[in-house]
Amino acid sequence: MEFPFGQPTDAVVQVAYAVPDLTAGMRWWTEHLGVGPWFVNHRIGGEGSTYRGAPGRAEFTLALAFSGHMMIELIQTLDDEPSIYKDARERHGYGFHHVAKIVPDVRAEVERREASGAVVRFHDVAPGGEVFFLDGGEDAPAMIELVQDNEITRQLFTSVWRASVDWDGSRPVRDFAELLPA
Repeated sequence: MEFPFGQPTDAVVQVAYAVPDLTAGMRWWTEHLGVGPWFVNHRIGGEGSTYRGAPGRAEFTLALAFSGHMMIELIQTLDDEPSIYKDARERHGYGFHHVAKIVPDVRAEVERREASGAVVRFHDVAPGGEVFFLDGGEDAPAMIELVQDNEITRQLFTSVWRASVDWDGSRPVRDFAELLPA
């Protein structure tokens, strides 16, 4: 089976990069790789999120776009509060940060992975439901984001993908709110 945006349901659906400047990052991906259009969520995190089990304060801005059937996410921190992005930047600089999978029961998948040694580093609620970021250990090349599979998640991601199909380069940066039901 596959998601409406073409990725198999058991595949990685997203690769994500932490960037120092979201606008410059989007421009690079568009100019050098033809990726776009980008949908920008200007402020996420903060109240309601958790970082290492405590209330989170860090805020971020992010952009989503597709290249074929693979989603690309760029994230820029908006402050210097402790966060999974600040941790990664201090450890190895900007760049590749995480991969994401959409799973049918995100809480059950988190519990299964925790039983195998994974540790939840960040949790938040997104328009489509809960998201968890897990640190798989020192040998892991990146964090793993687990996203709840439901109709809203599928609609959001499919809308980003549809915008990329035969994209003519117009409106390379768009507001994430365009994806949300009225």
